[in-house]
Amino acid sequence: MNQYSKRLKNCILDIIEKMAKEPEKFITSGKNHLCRKRKWDFSTLMRFILSFGSNSLGHEVGNFFEYQEGFPTVSSFVQQRQKLDYSAFRYLFDKFNECIDDPPVLFKQYRLLAVDGSDLTLPYNPQENNVITDNHVSTLHLNALYDVRNKRFLDVVIQQALKENEYDAACQLVDRISEKHPVIVLADRGFENYNLFAHVEERLFDYVIRIKDITSNGILSGLELPDAPEFDVTKRIVITRHSTGPAAIMPGVYKYFSKKNRFDYIENSKCPDYEMHIRFVRFQLSETNYEVLATSLPEEMFSVMDLKELYQLRWGIETGFRELKYILGLAAFHSKKENSILQEVFARLIMYNFSMCIIQKVSIKEKDRSHQLQVNFTQATKICLNFFKHRGNEPPYNIETTIQRFLLPIRPSRKRLRVTVGTCVVPFNYRLT
Repeated sequence: MNQYSKRLKNCILDIIEKMAKEPEKFITSGKNHLCRKRKWDFSTLMRFILSFGSNSLGHEVGNFFEYQEGFPTVSSFVQQRQKLDYSAFRYLFDKFNECIDDPPVLFKQYRLLAVDGSDLTLPYNPQENNVITDNHVSTLHLNALYDVRNKRFLDVVIQQALKENEYDAACQLVDRISEKHPVIVLADRGFENYNLFAHVEERLFDYVIRIKDITSNGILSGLELPDAPEFDVTKRIVITRHSTGPAAIMPGVYKYFSKKNRFDYIENSKCPDYEMHIRFVRFQLSETNYEVLATSLPEEMFSVMDLKELYQLRWGIETGFRELKYILGLAAFHSKKENSILQEVFARLIMYNFSMCIIQKVSIKEKDRSHQLQVNFTQATKICLNFFKHRGNEPPYNIETTIQRFLLPIRPSRKRLRVTVGTCVVPFNYRLT
């Protein structure tokens, strides 16, 4: 019972135990403060932060130690966590992803990886250097690489709001992809950038990225395109550092980049031009709305309907961010200090991947129903986290069978107007107790 779940849990615990043998690599100061035997030793500290929810620290500490006599105080935890560098959780995140050897779900033999970013609103701390002007707003920007078919965060780049650069983060994420399968990188309209296209192609990957329409000042505005509401054309684009010559004669083909414009594969004007072929597909969504996709995928292998499906699958990363924030508790931090906040960010990413791997193994019996069913992720996550926190070998219930009791209908035709609202930090004194 629970063999797969137990294997994943033991994988995390084994990595932590190996890290505990060399704690000096993961502390904030030169001295090894976490080697002495105490209530908050290295392993206990790591496991406790991984088990966080969105409750108050007092409730979290008591619940973790089951309110046993002499359980540690909140103050002792705060002091100990300040000695632990967030790189410990970054290391655990990477190592745990390496341990997951399940065969990935593919799309036409391709692995679909989405790139996107999301803001994390932090408790105001004037001592940190990520406070934006006089508005007393502190944010971090989480840039992520997400496997949309297997529902797992593979890599992240975290930036302070004042230094936010999604293009740079996306290039870093693409360059760090370690994958034996062919890859299609999916991204939304904010990632319309020739430099990113080139980074993907240099890795011998493909991309499907939404770009601005022909009426805007984006990439399409300078190209010679068919005079039709819908089109599917492949254009030859040459990036150059020379403003004269072919760039002046054929502006529809040659794109001049000055030395202020970033293009990583042409360092200066002495380097040769960089040529690429980009397929642009414009299709109608409604009577007045159109979308345009830029892709490197060939027309003979991927039709327009395939590209529509690929871009629709990109929405999985948006769902992942929502689940990460509001189900796993990433919207409610337990500290004002950036190092402690980054600990929680990577801890939530680890537990998201842990929960999703288990949920992906849950099979739903096929029956004659009006709607297909899917797992209720909110309830399933709580079950997986409870299993992780359980101190015995395993809880007295079967995880997969329990998760199967919480199902929701799939309604693909249901539509809801998307309403965007501003987010604010959850104050410490408004946490559940």
